[in-house]
Amino acid sequence: MRSILTALQEGRLFELPEGGNKDRVLEFLARILDANPDIQVGTDAIEEVKRREQECNTGIGMGIAVPHFRAPREDGDLYCAIGWSNTGIDYGATDGGRVHLVVMYYIPGAQKNVYLKEVSTLVKAMRKLGGIDPIAKAIDLNGVRNLLIDWVAAVAGDSGPEAVARMIRLEIKQSQAIPAAPVGVVGEPSVPALGFSILVLPGRGNFVLAADAQWIAAVERENNLAERLTAGGAFIAAGRQVYVLGVTSYADGRTLYQCAAIVLPVVKN
Repeated sequence: MRSILTALQEGRLFELPEGGNKDRVLEFLARILDANPDIQVGTDAIEEVKRREQECNTGIGMGIAVPHFRAPREDGDLYCAIGWSNTGIDYGATDGGRVHLVVMYYIPGAQKNVYLKEVSTLVKAMRKLGGIDPIAKAIDLNGVRNLLIDWVAAVAGDSGPEAVARMIRLEIKQSQAIPAAPVGVVGEPSVPALGFSILVLPGRGNFVLAADAQWIAAVERENNLAERLTAGGAFIAAGRQVYVLGVTSYADGRTLYQCAAIVLPVVKN
């Protein structure tokens, strides 16, 4: 379940649009996959995912769906985006039940067997830890994220992936443990950090991957965003303090920044 761990670490877990139907959910997650810098230029993720879905419904039952599309290239890593719905989606799943967890995959040719193994392990973990109900009844994304990490740890044994799972859980706890606002500051006493990513494509713009659509639009309108990310220090964007946690460089000058943002407190005059 390495690609699921990576998705959690890079902020690719999203609450699905409320009342969203199957097509809307597929389009939402496919747009996330479309921002993957490894995807071959000219590939339409939305079209490919929908075409695959017409061939075979990917609602595998038990509240999970695993839509996907295969890359025209052999090389590259298995890549996924995860969507959660507490109300459930009418997905036309094999067991007729509503889907609460949608894991959408981009599958390079050489990763086909890795994908099949990951889906099999995902189902094994879910069954081992009480089925989909805990995730379906979670109150927010933090709860879903922690439950998914439990799933990973449950099937990882004492090997490396469990250590990674523990590391991510620690990072999540640290991001949630923001100190209370000092005297004279108006705002929430404990404001959770927002994990998100920014993909910078030279000549094409900056693409923010986060759960808050309104904030995404505000950040993408920021001036000199790429320059501030390159500088590597903390900066303010759309009313939040942004920290760059990691940087991954790809071909053609594409750069993916893993970030966290904290709401700035409002100081009394």
